[in-house]
Amino acid sequence: MKAVVVAALLAISMSGSWAALGGRPANLGPRVLAAQTHAESTGQAAYTEVENKLESGTVVHEYTDAGGTVFAVSWSGPFLPNLKEILGVHFDTMVEQARKAPRSGRSHFRLKQSDLVIVSDGHMGSFEGRAWLPSQLPPGFNPGDMK
Repeated sequence: MKAVVVAALLAISMSGSWAALGGRPANLGPRVLAAQTHAESTGQAAYTEVENKLESGTVVHEYTDAGGTVFAVSWSGPFLPNLKEILGVHFDTMVEQARKAPRSGRSHFRLKQSDLVIVSDGHMGSFEGRAWLPSQLPPGFNPGDMK
Protein backbone atom coordinates (compact mmCIF):
# COMPACT_ATOMS: atom_id res chain seq x y z
CA MET A 1 0.00 0.00 0.00
CA LYS A 2 2.87 2.35 0.83
CA ALA A 3 4.25 1.98 -2.70
CA VAL A 4 0.84 2.91 -4.13
CA VAL A 5 0.72 6.12 -2.10
CA VAL A 6 4.26 7.11 -3.09
CA ALA A 7 3.50 6.30 -6.73
CA ALA A 8 0.34 8.42 -6.57
CA LEU A 9 2.28 11.34 -5.11
CA LEU A 10 4.89 11.07 -7.84
CA ALA A 11 2.28 10.70 -10.58
CA ILE A 12 0.74 14.06 -9.76
CA SER A 13 4.03 15.85 -10.36
CA MET A 14 3.10 17.14 -13.84
CA SER A 15 4.56 20.37 -15.21
CA GLY A 16 2.69 23.67 -14.90
CA SER A 17 2.83 27.13 -13.41
CA TRP A 18 1.53 26.96 -9.86
CA ALA A 19 2.62 29.07 -6.98
CA ALA A 20 4.94 27.19 -4.69
CA LEU A 21 4.91 27.24 -0.92
CA GLY A 22 7.64 29.67 0.10
CA GLY A 23 7.71 31.29 -3.36
CA ARG A 24 5.78 33.84 -5.36
CA PRO A 25 2.25 33.31 -6.72
CA ALA A 26 2.08 32.48 -10.42
CA ASN A 27 -0.53 32.37 -13.17
CA LEU A 28 -2.38 29.06 -12.85
CA GLY A 29 -3.24 29.03 -16.55
CA PRO A 30 -6.15 27.36 -18.35
CA ARG A 31 -6.81 24.80 -15.60
CA VAL A 32 -8.47 27.54 -13.51
CA LEU A 33 -12.19 28.06 -14.05
CA ALA A 34 -12.52 30.94 -11.59
CA ALA A 35 -10.22 32.92 -9.32
CA GLN A 36 -11.02 35.29 -6.48
CA THR A 37 -8.60 37.42 -4.49
CA HIS A 38 -9.38 38.62 -0.95
CA ALA A 39 -7.27 40.96 1.14
CA GLU A 40 -7.68 39.72 4.69
CA SER A 41 -6.89 41.09 8.09
CA THR A 42 -7.63 39.01 11.14
CA GLY A 43 -6.57 41.09 14.09
CA GLN A 44 -2.82 41.39 13.61
CA ALA A 45 -2.52 39.23 10.48
CA ALA A 46 -2.59 41.04 7.13
CA TYR A 47 -2.41 38.76 4.10
CA THR A 48 -3.94 38.06 0.70
CA GLU A 49 -5.92 34.92 -0.05
CA VAL A 50 -6.35 33.77 -3.64
CA GLU A 51 -8.99 31.10 -4.29
CA ASN A 52 -8.68 29.14 -7.55
CA LYS A 53 -11.30 26.68 -8.75
CA LEU A 54 -9.72 24.17 -11.10
CA GLU A 55 -11.35 22.41 -14.04
CA SER A 56 -11.29 19.23 -11.94
CA GLY A 57 -13.58 20.84 -9.35
CA THR A 58 -10.80 21.11 -6.77
CA VAL A 59 -10.35 24.48 -5.04
CA VAL A 60 -6.87 25.69 -4.13
CA HIS A 61 -6.30 28.58 -1.69
CA GLU A 62 -2.97 30.42 -1.64
CA TYR A 63 -2.12 32.72 1.25
CA THR A 64 0.52 35.37 0.61
CA ASP A 65 2.17 37.85 2.96
CA ALA A 66 2.64 41.58 2.32
CA GLY A 67 5.83 40.82 0.36
CA GLY A 68 3.99 38.46 -2.00
CA THR A 69 5.45 35.20 -0.67
CA VAL A 70 3.13 32.17 -0.35
CA PHE A 71 3.25 31.13 3.32
CA ALA A 72 0.34 28.66 3.26
CA VAL A 73 -1.79 26.68 0.82
CA SER A 74 -4.90 24.54 1.13
CA TRP A 75 -6.87 22.33 -1.25
CA SER A 76 -10.23 20.58 -1.28
CA GLY A 77 -12.07 18.68 -3.96
CA PRO A 78 -12.64 15.48 -5.91
CA PHE A 79 -9.04 15.30 -7.17
CA LEU A 80 -5.65 16.10 -5.68
CA PRO A 81 -4.09 19.17 -7.25
CA ASN A 82 -0.51 18.94 -8.51
CA LEU A 83 1.20 18.88 -5.10
CA LYS A 84 4.67 19.16 -6.60
CA GLU A 85 3.75 22.54 -8.04
CA ILE A 86 1.90 23.73 -4.95
CA LEU A 87 4.52 22.61 -2.43
CA GLY A 88 7.55 23.46 -4.57
CA VAL A 89 10.83 22.47 -2.90
CA HIS A 90 8.87 21.01 0.03
CA PHE A 91 7.35 18.28 -2.17
CA ASP A 92 10.49 16.13 -1.93
CA THR A 93 10.30 16.29 1.88
CA MET A 94 6.69 15.09 1.75
CA VAL A 95 7.53 12.19 -0.59
CA GLU A 96 10.49 11.15 1.57
CA GLN A 97 8.34 11.12 4.71
CA ALA A 98 5.47 9.33 2.92
CA ARG A 99 7.81 6.48 2.04
CA LYS A 100 8.63 6.01 5.73
CA ALA A 101 5.10 6.37 7.12
CA PRO A 102 2.78 3.41 7.75
CA ARG A 103 -0.34 3.55 5.57
CA SER A 104 -3.99 2.72 6.06
CA GLY A 105 -6.77 2.40 3.47
CA ARG A 106 -7.18 6.16 3.29
CA SER A 107 -4.74 8.62 1.81
CA HIS A 108 -3.78 10.19 5.14
CA PHE A 109 -0.54 12.09 5.64
CA ARG A 110 0.79 14.34 8.42
CA LEU A 111 4.18 15.99 8.60
CA LYS A 112 5.08 18.39 11.38
CA GLN A 113 8.54 19.92 11.39
CA SER A 114 9.73 23.21 12.84
CA ASP A 115 9.83 24.79 9.36
CA LEU A 116 7.06 22.87 7.53
CA VAL A 117 3.63 21.42 8.30
CA ILE A 118 1.63 19.35 5.78
CA VAL A 119 -1.71 17.68 6.51
CA SER A 120 -3.44 15.75 3.73
CA ASP A 121 -6.40 13.40 3.93
CA GLY A 122 -8.93 11.84 1.65
CA HIS A 123 -9.97 9.06 -0.65
CA MET A 124 -10.96 8.80 -4.29
CA GLY A 125 -13.40 11.61 -5.03
CA SER A 126 -12.75 13.62 -1.85
CA PHE A 127 -9.36 15.12 -0.96
CA GLU A 128 -8.33 17.97 1.29
CA GLY A 129 -5.15 19.27 2.76
CA ARG A 130 -3.16 22.19 4.08
CA ALA A 131 0.49 23.13 4.21
CA TRP A 132 2.22 26.07 5.84
CA LEU A 133 5.58 27.43 6.85
CA PRO A 134 5.35 28.21 10.61
CA SER A 135 8.25 30.66 10.57
CA GLN A 136 6.62 32.71 7.79
CA LEU A 137 3.09 32.99 9.20
CA PRO A 138 2.01 36.60 9.77
CA PRO A 139 1.49 37.38 13.48
CA GLY A 140 -2.02 36.32 14.49
CA PHE A 141 -2.59 34.00 11.48
CA ASN A 142 -4.14 30.71 12.60
CA PRO A 143 -3.57 27.77 10.19
CA GLY A 144 -6.70 26.14 11.65
CA ASP A 145 -8.78 28.91 10.05
CA MET A 146 -7.62 28.13 6.51
CA LYS A 147 -10.38 27.15 4.10
